[in-house]
Amino acid sequence: MMQMNSIDSLFGIKPKLAVQLGFISLFLILLIDVLSPDDYRLVLLYLFPAAIIALNAKSMKVVIVALIITTLFENYFLFRDGYYPLYFTKIEVLNILIRFLATLLIMWLARSLRRSQLRVNLLANTDSLTGLWNRRWARIMIEQAIAGLEERKEIFSVAMIDVNDFKKINDIRGHLVGDQVLTKIAHTLMKFSSEKTMFFRLGGDEFLIVASKINEHEMNRMCSDIVKTVNQTMSDSGYPVTISIGMATYSDNSGTVSAILHQVDLEMYRHKTAGKNSQ
Repeated sequence: MMQMNSIDSLFGIKPKLAVQLGFISLFLILLIDVLSPDDYRLVLLYLFPAAIIALNAKSMKVVIVALIITTLFENYFLFRDGYYPLYFTKIEVLNILIRFLATLLIMWLARSLRRSQLRVNLLANTDSLTGLWNRRWARIMIEQAIAGLEERKEIFSVAMIDVNDFKKINDIRGHLVGDQVLTKIAHTLMKFSSEKTMFFRLGGDEFLIVASKINEHEMNRMCSDIVKTVNQTMSDSGYPVTISIGMATYSDNSGTVSAILHQVDLEMYRHKTAGKNSQ
């Protein structure tokens, strides 16, 4: 369900940049190692950029390449002095094996930390019931959309969704059925997801759409399709609910996150009060 790379930024730096810095560091350490006197070896220093690469790389291929390069760099002085594998002594082979296993262990621990941190990030930013992104992540994505508008003039649209007559479902059929309705709506909304469009559950029966680089006409059309599809799905499933959507598109000054949420909330209630279930 991930649609943007921001959640992969584990420690406030873009993963791609971190990986590039890791490889650059490997070659810088090698250069220093080559220029250093023979009495000084920088073997341990190679572990740090290797760990950085393993922690941030999305592809295991990149991690494997980093492991191979690191192992070669750690043992470069053997090849520099004209040694070849057939002439390695038992001690040299043992040292190479120890360095390789140490590097492998450090990179494995870094990958484990990456998986754990991604899991924590995902849990912190998703709604446990529907699996959609939550209010916290919605605010972050709107902030990024505002920054994109200010820096690169990239328009964006935001829409608020409310479930009509949802309280009746909870009161008459119970909260378990109410949860089923919300989950069904969420799964239906995700059919419209794309790289440009993200869906969120703000809480209760309110959902949000943040669509980057989508103009007013495109957003109106998408909202209309969403209303028709969700309402039909609810009807087919035997749930007597519909949805109302209010939207706004921003191409110049958008204001704050709170102002945007307030504006689309008012638009949604305008449609809800008027009894309009389509754009």
